[in-house]
Amino acid sequence: MIGQKLLKNDFQWVDVQEPDGKDFERLNQEFSIPYLLVQDCLRPEHLPKYEKSDEGHFLMMRSFDLESQPHHTTVQELTRKIALFFTEDRLITIHRVELEYLNRVSDKANRSDYPQTLTQLIHQVCLSVIKTYEASVFKLQDLYDDFEKEILARKNEHLSTTRIYQFRRKLFVLKRLTKQTNDVLYQSKDFWRNDQSMLQDLRENLDQLYFQLDNISSNFDHLFELHIALNDQRANDVMKILTIFSTILLPLNFIASFYGMNFTHLPGLHSKWAIFFVIFGMGLITIVAFWYFKRKGWFKTARE
Repeated sequence: MIGQKLLKNDFQWVDVQEPDGKDFERLNQEFSIPYLLVQDCLRPEHLPKYEKSDEGHFLMMRSFDLESQPHHTTVQELTRKIALFFTEDRLITIHRVELEYLNRVSDKANRSDYPQTLTQLIHQVCLSVIKTYEASVFKLQDLYDDFEKEILARKNEHLSTTRIYQFRRKLFVLKRLTKQTNDVLYQSKDFWRNDQSMLQDLRENLDQLYFQLDNISSNFDHLFELHIALNDQRANDVMKILTIFSTILLPLNFIASFYGMNFTHLPGLHSKWAIFFVIFGMGLITIVAFWYFKRKGWFKTARE
């Protein structure tokens, strides 16, 4: 469906939503969009790209899908593709589903005198695409804070590997998209040659998002290393306690084994008091060993 979003004296904005075969044919014939670029619009997995031809400029971007689910981890599940084809006096946006941020840009443009040029309109559209990632960055920061509380407060000693995978995968996808979008905008610098400040504004917003994502990723790597170290320490504590009790029981086991041998002549074998001396000796060994290990602090664990 091809519709008109904005029409001003010097330029127009044509929006194409849920295009079918006839719409793509009209885009190729009436608006002179090259067929190969039309084919790119049909590929749902297409990553950001920029191309310049005799007919105009083609910019492919991806906006974050606010309706994506927590278990979504791929580019197609987390983002929505939007294609921008623009000439000196026309902007054409192509997308499959309704994008709320485009409606906001259109409403604002129709209610005010801004934008006054096509370049300003493209800047507003690109900026609105970039701004969609802010909510996802905040969510990832909140998820990191939850991980930090669970690990440092030791509320959960066994983190879900599924949660960790989904978190790290989303970080990777968003970092990749912001970095690639920044590179793509740099490739379009010839279009912005008379409005360098607008291009700089777009790239600064992307740099800020990438820095936040990179910071979360770096902090999580350190936090995950700490989580592994704490789990190793807990395992060491368990082994230490088991070793202490094994050390205490070792002499007792020796005494019991010694008097369990099938010999005729053993010390105290025919004495009715011998059993009491043996039990007393075993108890004394246990008490002395326990007191010694406790004095050395070997019963203390990392949690304490």
